[in-house]
Amino acid sequence: MSLDTQQLVMPFAPATSYAAEDFVRGESNQNACHLLDCWPDWPYSIMLIHGPHGCGKTHLAHVFAGRARAGFIDPARIGTATADQLLVGNHAWVIDNVHQVAQEAALAQLINHARARGDYMLMLSDTPAAQLPFALPDLRSRMAMLPAVALGAPDDALLMGLLAKAFADRQIRIAPDVLSFAVARLERSYAAAQQFAAQMDQLSLARARAVTLPLVREALRD
Repeated sequence: MSLDTQQLVMPFAPATSYAAEDFVRGESNQNACHLLDCWPDWPYSIMLIHGPHGCGKTHLAHVFAGRARAGFIDPARIGTATADQLLVGNHAWVIDNVHQVAQEAALAQLINHARARGDYMLMLSDTPAAQLPFALPDLRSRMAMLPAVALGAPDDALLMGLLAKAFADRQIRIAPDVLSFAVARLERSYAAAQQFAAQMDQLSLARARAVTLPLVREALRD
């Protein structure tokens, strides 16, 4: 029976853990991890981490926030308040999804103020600075000057760890051999791991069955 003929079951939203000890380290994110481990001894007080959706950027943002006691600045707030109003009560900041900032001049001003104050700022985006959707030359030049760390595609070991965490966030137990079977057949991408965990969550609930090898075989076949 295929997934589209199942009784519709709405799984609970996963309670994602952003604890530092739950971040899955691997070869593709070791440079980003090293950057956070080295804080506050950064080569520049403002840094950029970029990588595809689902690669762990938000998790890294929370790890940095915990270490630096950094405050999060919502991209939607940039431009609705002055830089002085946004940079209140702290000297370390995170802008997750910086590519979503609409007010480009306000972002450029915020970067200038943070730099002048000596504040630390970690920005995270889906793409490298050169591919960010900014048209303002002043902002583009500032972003291009920032030291940046890329998060690459996961290898098998990292993909297995990410998939295990995705199941754990959904409070689903899965045997190591079942994980290995799935990883060997999944696309090597962060999105594929998240999508597969969500798919198995729904199928497990619909069937009232544990995530076992036969169930995984059926899901992959469908």
